[in-house]
Amino acid sequence: MDKKFKADNGLGNLFWGALALVLLIIIVYKFYDWSNIWSNILYFVFTILFIMSTTIKEYVITELNFLEIHFLFKLFSKNKRIPVGDILGIKKQKKNQLRLDLVRGFEVLRVKQSDIDALIAELTERNPRIKVVREVD
Repeated sequence: MDKKFKADNGLGNLFWGALALVLLIIIVYKFYDWSNIWSNILYFVFTILFIMSTTIKEYVITELNFLEIHFLFKLFSKNKRIPVGDILGIKKQKKNQLRLDLVRGFEVLRVKQSDIDALIAELTERNPRIKVVREVD
């Protein structure tokens, strides 16, 4: 069974979702005015593509020792896989951000504050060589 952790998707997604709702309301309003059907179809297609481009993330630690970043609602996205063995260090940058130092580069994850300690514990259990810096800047 894979371990799942929620991402802190931020206020940005809330505002994008509100904008998508406004676009849907405009489409419903436009359906009563069928004077230009092509503009209505264009509005509808744009709104659907806009809604599907919203990023909502989830982090999954698989049985094969990968940390996967799942993009739940992102159009044309590919899930990102980070091998747990490539993680050299973990540092809490903010109350909801983790910096993973990798063999090549680094990755910053926005994790839900309640899941951050469980994610660190799970990663260090899978790879005991990971150095953990517990200070918050």
